[in-house]
Amino acid sequence: MGKLLLALAALSLTGCLKNGYEGLKNSSDKALTAVNYTYRFLYNDTIQKGTPQQEIQLDRVCEVVFSKTTTAIEVNGMKGFSTTIKHSLSSVMKAGPTGSVTTQQLYNEFVKRIQTEQLSNLWVYVTISDVAKLTPQGKAPQLGKPGDFTQDQVYRVTAADGTYQDYVLRTVKGF
Repeated sequence: MGKLLLALAALSLTGCLKNGYEGLKNSSDKALTAVNYTYRFLYNDTIQKGTPQQEIQLDRVCEVVFSKTTTAIEVNGMKGFSTTIKHSLSSVMKAGPTGSVTTQQLYNEFVKRIQTEQLSNLWVYVTISDVAKLTPQGKAPQLGKPGDFTQDQVYRVTAADGTYQDYVLRTVKGF
């Protein structure tokens, strides 16, 4: 009886992997549904400062996650999003164990950097269908790497069935 249940479980799990595959392979889903912005920089920190276990950690990543307000727009017949980004002390995400560098110190460093760089060194992430792919158009930066968003950028979302939709991303400085 146990072997029969095991065999049925194995067959049902295998079936799940194939169920709906054809639908995904021919999917026309080319929606871009969300846009998120971050800023990153490296810093050095001292862990357990002043103790025998003191350790200096180099090149830790500070990530600043912007709060945002996003609205749908249309530019020259193209769908898109206009996103106003803002930041505050709570936007700062420290990496790893707490060291001697405070969140306030990291925020102060970020503010100095963002005043100079403005929107020219942002990490942008979007949400698309699992079976679609995203391609920058023109001089648009590759997403998932730091890029210049001082002007509108265009991205093409191509569905699994080969159809596509172009989207414009407009980034507005709210700080």
